[in-house]
Amino acid sequence: MAPKSSDGESNYGSSSDGETKDGSSSETQSTESMEISTGDEFSMLGKRKVETTNLEVLSENEGDIEGVDEEEDSESDSDSEWDKDSFDGREYHSSDDQTEYIDKDLEKRARFYRRTVIETKGFFQASKEFPPYLWAGIATVPGLDKVMRSTGVTVRQFLANMASLCLDKYNKRKGLNVKLEHVLRANFNPGGTTTYYITFAARESDSPDAPLVEYQAKVDWSAGKTYPILCRPTSPPKMVEGSRGDQLKEVAEVMEETS
Repeated sequence: MAPKSSDGESNYGSSSDGETKDGSSSETQSTESMEISTGDEFSMLGKRKVETTNLEVLSENEGDIEGVDEEEDSESDSDSEWDKDSFDGREYHSSDDQTEYIDKDLEKRARFYRRTVIETKGFFQASKEFPPYLWAGIATVPGLDKVMRSTGVTVRQFLANMASLCLDKYNKRKGLNVKLEHVLRANFNPGGTTTYYITFAARESDSPDAPLVEYQAKVDWSAGKTYPILCRPTSPPKMVEGSRGDQLKEVAEVMEETS
């Protein structure tokens, strides 16, 4: 059974002197941090680093990501938590946000981010309207086409391996044969258990002329193991326009790689 994780709870610049919300130094908590982006790449306020194991470390054992053994797969098939979205039933109400912000602009951006996270159930696209930095919560996975030194695969492939586990389970449960084409974008909520929200293009038949349809996969990753949570078509259904190259270029323009 997958470890428990939380969704969508974030702090936005309400701390001071480089401290995280628990008061500890963000610079000394971890030497294995991964820089993330909320879409506002050029803000004077800069970008923070999330204290989490980076993707190089997470993917060190590629076998744990590409699949699970038959015994574990059998257990996961009967897992009652499959296809249970922690965002179901959640609604955004501005009155619920009692955070004190440092200025009105940050407050506006933070509220927009929180509403977007809830309305998209974590599968949002990066936006320049988001806060320029986060202290916690779900953020965009950067550098999808960067090659990971420890495995020789790209971040995009790392994500595709995890999404494939979700899709395999979805196909088995639904009696379908949906095929993953390529990962479009992804978000993640880091921690002891890291939750990934992966949006990918898929074909719903074996025909190479079948249209590409947007799908979502949600997965937990912890201690070298992948735990599929759900897989589904984007709601409402959304076609992936253009060729693979054009689509990847469009996504790259939305989510610039950080350097």
